[in-house]
Amino acid sequence: MLETLKKRSRSSNLIRAIVSIVIAVALLAFTKFALFDVITGPAKLDITADPATYEGKYVSIDAEFFLNDYVEHTTTTKKKYGGSTTRVDGHSYLAFQSVDDYENQMSTWYFYSVYMDKDEQSAMYDLIDQAWACLEDEEGTTAPPEPLSVKGTWAKMDSQMERYYRESLAELGVTEGEYDVFYFYNLDTSQLGGQDIIFFWVLSAIAVAALLYCILCILGLFNNSYIKEINKYLQKDTSASMASIEQDFNSAHVIGKDLWIGRKWTLYMSGSHANIVSNKELIWGYYYQRTGKNSVSEMRLFSKDKKATHISLSEKSTMEALKYYAAEQPQMVVGYTSELDKMYSKDFSSFLNLKYTPAMAAAASDNGYGLAGSYPSTSSTPDI
Repeated sequence: MLETLKKRSRSSNLIRAIVSIVIAVALLAFTKFALFDVITGPAKLDITADPATYEGKYVSIDAEFFLNDYVEHTTTTKKKYGGSTTRVDGHSYLAFQSVDDYENQMSTWYFYSVYMDKDEQSAMYDLIDQAWACLEDEEGTTAPPEPLSVKGTWAKMDSQMERYYRESLAELGVTEGEYDVFYFYNLDTSQLGGQDIIFFWVLSAIAVAALLYCILCILGLFNNSYIKEINKYLQKDTSASMASIEQDFNSAHVIGKDLWIGRKWTLYMSGSHANIVSNKELIWGYYYQRTGKNSVSEMRLFSKDKKATHISLSEKSTMEALKYYAAEQPQMVVGYTSELDKMYSKDFSSFLNLKYTPAMAAAASDNGYGLAGSYPSTSSTPDI
C-alpha cells in the first residue's frame, strides 16, 4: 500500500515541480529576468559610455539638471456606451549631465530624457526652476540643484518621442556637437523588465511563489508527508492500525489511478497527499457536476457528523464507485435528489432513518456484525 501511494505521490510532485518551474522561468523571461537586476541593484549609468550598452537594463543615475517637461504621457479609456476618459500618467523631462574637461577648460553636456510619475510633477518643477536659476546666473553665485537619484529602465526612444525630444532641444537653442551630446534614450522610472512596474512586481511575485512551490514539491519526493493524513487518522482512531488499513487496501476496488474503496476504508489521492475516509461513518454519496468557467466533476461523500469529502472524479468512475458503496455499505444513501438534499439539511434525523439508523440496529443485533465491512454484502444494485 505505502509503496503504491508513494509512487502516486512522487508522480504528482514531479509533474507539479516541472509545471511550476516552467511557469516561473516563463514569467521571469517575460520580464527579461529583471528581478535579478533588482536583487543585485541597478547598474550605475556612466553617462560618458556608449548608451547602447545599457539599453533595456535597470540603471540608476544622479540626475543633475532638468530643463523642462517636453512630453505628457496619458492613457485614454473608451467607455462602453460611447465617449472616453483621459488620465495623465506622467511626464518625460529633458535632462543633462555636465562633465568637465579641465584641459580644454570646457564642459560636455550629455542630454537624455527621464520619465517621472505625475505625482512627482511639483517636485520636478522645483528642480527645473533651480536648474534655470543656476544656468542663467552670469555671476555664478547660484548653487546648482541637488542631484536627484533616479532608478529605472534605460530604454531607446521611439520615433515620436525622439521627434518631441529634438524639437524641445531646438526650442532651447541647443544643437548637437562635440560639447553637446544627444542621447536618444529615456530613463523610464515606471517600468522594469519591459513591463509596468506594478505588473512587474505581480509577475515576479507569482514567479517566486512558483519557485518556492517547486522546491516544496521536490522535497515531497523524498519525505513521507504524503501519508500525513493517514497518520492523523491513526492517532485519532486508536482501534485502527496501518496493518489493518493495508490489508483492507490490498482487497479494495480500484477506481482509476487515485481511488481505492475497501470494505472498511476509502483511500484517495488529492494532489500528492493520500487521504482516508472510514466507510462506516459514511451516510450519503452522489455525483456532482458543474459546467462553465469553474467546472467541477466530483464524487461527494458525507459522514454522520455532516463532514463532506469531495473527490475529483469523472461521472463514469463515480457511478462505478457508488455501486460498490451501495453493495457493501448498507448504511449509505446513494444518489442525489432535491428531496434528499432538503431532508439532509432540514430534517437530518429523518435522513438517518432512511438507511443509517436501520443498518446500525441490524448490525447490533446480528451477532456482533459491525459496519466496518464485516456484514454480508447485498446483491441488489440500487438506482444511483
